[in-house]
This record gives sequence, structure tokens and C-alpha cells, in this order.
Amino acid sequence: MKQRGFTLLEVLIAMALFSLLGLACYQLLERVMHSERRIDQHEQQLRNLQRALAIFERDLTQAIAYPLSDDPSRRQALIGRSDNLRLVRGGWSNPLEQARSDVLQVSHRWSQGQWLRDYHPLTGQAPLPGEVRQQRLLDGVHLKHLRYIDANGTAHSAWPALSLPLSLPQAIEIELDAPGYPDIRRVILLPGFQGTASE
Repeated sequence: MKQRGFTLLEVLIAMALFSLLGLACYQLLERVMHSERRIDQHEQQLRNLQRALAIFERDLTQAIAYPLSDDPSRRQALIGRSDNLRLVRGGWSNPLEQARSDVLQVSHRWSQGQWLRDYHPLTGQAPLPGEVRQQRLLDGVHLKHLRYIDANGTAHSAWPALSLPLSLPQAIEIELDAPGYPDIRRVILLPGFQGTASE
């Protein structure tokens, strides 16, 4: 009985077919892994953006009509410009019931692609150097608009816009470009204290 083996041509053809099949499988796997990396990156960008906006919203909704420690006139509860704002907020949680103030002075500023938040407790005197804490909320962000909306619905580029002491806007509108999420716009309602003319 005569045995017949593979010819060199058949072996080369088989190797070429297996190579093409392996290359196609590798490219498919690479695309799947690339898509998975992009989804993970997109998800992380969304988490970072949601965290920054949640902190910003929490600070604004906890705003109180209390004078800023660095305002010599003692008449401003919120000072805002087109790229930064400072306010006093209450509601600072104290789960360990430590002997400390339950209000914070908070500032948000946008500079060189960074969203920064500074805060320190209000103790009735200027904060010590170690008391001011800084958080970097978001990188690669571009602030487009920061507007302060009064009780009449009028938007202002700066605050205070009223002559009343310790006034707060009714809402703050923020519009920004964040990594992976351009043209984000939020309108956040504040407690809306309009000040008192008696002070």
C-alpha cells in the first residue's frame, strides 16, 4: 500500500491560510480590546464629571447668607466672577461630633484647564495656612460661561448684582466643555436669599 504525504505547495497554502485566519482573529481581538479601553475611559470621564458637578451643586444648594471671611465690608455672602466664585455653605457633616465649625467658606475656580475647589472652616478669624484645603475636581475642562441669575430671572456675569447685603442669586448657570463631554450646561438653584435692607 502506497502512502502519500503533503507536497510543499500544499503545506505553504495551508500555512498561508492559517496565517490569514490568525491575523484576522488578532485584528478582531485588538478592535474589541480597543473598544473596551475607550468605553472604560469614557466611563471614567463621566464619573469624574458627575463627581465635580455633584460637589459644585452641593456647595451651591447649601449656600447660606453669611459674610465671607475675606470680605472687609462683611456684606457679601457670595462673590462671583466669570471664572471663579466664593461662598459660605452650611451642612458640613460632622459624624465624629468634633469641636469645629459646621460652616465652610468654599471657592471654585477654573484656570489652565483645571477645576479647583478650595475650602476652609469659618472660625471668625483668618484661616491658618494649613486649614485651607484644595481639591482638583476635574482636568482638561474649559469653562465657557458662569452666570448668576437673580430673582427676576436676569443673568449677570458677576455677583453681587444687587445692593442688598448678604444677597444670594436665585440660580447659577454653568456651561463647560469636559473631556469626552462637550457643551455641558447646568442651572443650579440656590436657597435664593435676597438680603435685608436693614443691615
